Amino acid sequence: MNKLELKEYNDVYVRYLYTPEGKGEPGEIVYYFSDGAAKLEKRAEEDTAIGRYGYKATRKIEECVKENNLPIKFTQAWY
Repeated sequence: MNKLELKEYNDVYVRYLYTPEGKGEPGEIVYYFSDGAAKLEKRAEEDTAIGRYGYKATRKIEECVKENNLPIKFTQAWY
């Protein structure tokens, strides 16, 4: 589970914070509109060594941008 929160939005990019399991210091994911892809800019404190949480959050942000739906706060869950 990731807690995601919109930190910044402008004409160039959108920046989200992600917090795995809602614990620890958040990481940052930035989607640059010119690239059409999200990038993990800072790994969250509680993210695993393989970055599973960051990877899932990055894909979710790309999906949100594609759907033109940028929520301020939301929870991403999977099983």
